[in-house]
Amino acid sequence: MDNNALGDERMISDKLKYVYRPGHTKEEVRDSYSTWADIYENELNPDRYKGPVLAAIECCGVIPESRRANALVLDVAAGTGLLGIEMQQKGFKNIHALDPSTKMLEKARAKKVYQKFFREFISEEQLSTVDEDTYDIVVSSGGMGQGHIPAGALWEMLRITRKEGFVIFSMREEYLRHPEYDGVLEALMNKMEETGKWRKIKKNVVPNYYAEKDGAVYVFKKE
Repeated sequence: MDNNALGDERMISDKLKYVYRPGHTKEEVRDSYSTWADIYENELNPDRYKGPVLAAIECCGVIPESRRANALVLDVAAGTGLLGIEMQQKGFKNIHALDPSTKMLEKARAKKVYQKFFREFISEEQLSTVDEDTYDIVVSSGGMGQGHIPAGALWEMLRITRKEGFVIFSMREEYLRHPEYDGVLEALMNKMEETGKWRKIKKNVVPNYYAEKDGAVYVFKKE
């Protein structure tokens, strides 16, 4: 790797450390992404960041090609729409986007892959704009992390998923050990399965998910 590439990696790493730092409020996270929106895709391109591709592949694994055009999908923490592009290319046509950043959603809107937009955070509280049992798939790529989607938001992701629908998300594997999620996020996943709310279809640990960092990809089916 040449010096310019090393410099780029350090700059991106510093930005990621900032937006995922402990104590960052959700409003600070939103504002950070708004200032990052114009160059976000140049810095987190598919060569460096594989989350959207991997999440879209898992969506294809649960919805056969013949049903994709009619499946209703919510992209949570949609950002500039990288996952939406992947989903559209794989045959999904009814995709909604949810993200708290106006600037990021403007970038997503320009891609013309989403049919509806929600400028909201997702958390433990119910979304006032989304009814329960709505989506065939609720999917997120890169939305999990310190100061981002809280562990308790899994309940809300499940609520808005229809019966026998799917919740799918990809994240940096190391974030499972961050203070906000350590001993909490996977414990909640297990509790939701033990109480019959959903069933884990798979968890894959993926090498080189982001640069040389491993990723974790989860697929759950609502019972």
